[in-house]
Amino acid sequence: MDTRTKPLLPMVLAATLSWTNSAAAEEATVVRFDDRMTGDWGGARTQLSQRGLDMSLAYINEWLHNTSGGARDATAYADQFALAISADLDTMLDWRGASFHVLITNRNGPQLDAKAGLGTLLETHEIYGRGHYTRLTRFYLQQALFDDRLVLKLGRSDVDFFPLSCEFINISFCGALPGYHSNGWYTWPIGQYFANATFRPTARTYVKAGANDVNPRNLDGDQGLHLRTPHDDNDGVLANVEAGWLPVFGNRLDGAYRVGAWRNSTNQPDLLLDTQRQPMPLADGDPLIRKRSDGWYAMAQQRVWTNGSGRSLSLFANFSRSDADVDRVDQVASLGLWLHGPFAGRPADRLGLAIGQNRVSARAREAERLSNIATGANGVLPRKETPLEVNYQFAVARGLWLMPSVQHVRNPGGRDDNDDALVWGLKLSAVF
Repeated sequence: MDTRTKPLLPMVLAATLSWTNSAAAEEATVVRFDDRMTGDWGGARTQLSQRGLDMSLAYINEWLHNTSGGARDATAYADQFALAISADLDTMLDWRGASFHVLITNRNGPQLDAKAGLGTLLETHEIYGRGHYTRLTRFYLQQALFDDRLVLKLGRSDVDFFPLSCEFINISFCGALPGYHSNGWYTWPIGQYFANATFRPTARTYVKAGANDVNPRNLDGDQGLHLRTPHDDNDGVLANVEAGWLPVFGNRLDGAYRVGAWRNSTNQPDLLLDTQRQPMPLADGDPLIRKRSDGWYAMAQQRVWTNGSGRSLSLFANFSRSDADVDRVDQVASLGLWLHGPFAGRPADRLGLAIGQNRVSARAREAERLSNIATGANGVLPRKETPLEVNYQFAVARGLWLMPSVQHVRNPGGRDDNDDALVWGLKLSAVF
């Protein structure tokens, strides 16, 4: 592991803390941060923000228990801390349109799917993933040009495409879905070298293109807070494009419609064929190496009703299709809704409902079928699993939310002979 950049992060944090001492002495003029548990720190946070510095600490924990499905009933608890620092370099250094962003994450705890042996294609436990490590998830410079019509980003980050919020516990409805079923698309909390550009021809449309370093060493736990990643023989590039339309109907009903595609240049083994292009289960050869893989996605979200005072109903739909030659799960689709302020007396609460379908690729299924023939096995072939989640988020106090949830996963792993899984959950979210 290269350690030449190891002191950089502590130096940045030390400089930040030193700078805050002088900034906190200025008088606050605007009340802010009333949505954080620790408030405005007696006005110090507003003063820092006016000087160009914003900091936040977020915490999430998820407790899950299954009462059916899998090999056994089990309970699992996992959590995450996320420390974010953003510096407005325009305010601090007169560097017009520039800002710098740092995000450090720490994850802990086991995964329910593994403890209970659920055998799901996608996790019921979204906060679990990539090991129990502290990671430098984001460390990048952002530059806005031409009155913010062009925005450039350069540094380290998780893949900055497919912007789906994470308001469910089942990962089928949470975050950058292509990264959960496409090899080489490293999602949160994995940071990697990246560069992208977003151009906005109008206030309601944009096109975006970017590239990320695909290096398996980024997944290592000892990558930690390092900026530099050692070379790997299977390094490659993930190239992304995305276009979006962000309409507002009737001045109140906002929406977001996006389509995107990607290409991964890393070598990946074919799921079925060997180097002679014969089925591996029958020929017993080495897998054919594919020189690239591709995929595409579509997203839609639309507010369809609002009373103008915080209560609203929004619908969403997502579809992601990856390369069936190399990805075992080649299609993920979901539909759902959010009802904000479901009761007049609870305007800050939210009800969520989503249903999805995760599909095993025909190539993977054929490989298993031929393997069963070769070995004399008689197993059920995997096809599709169907996750469903209903949750209700209570706004408990300033910066604190509690969300009970129930999930039902039909045919876990896509196998008809697997018992359906029923998973009860409780998620706590806090922003300090």
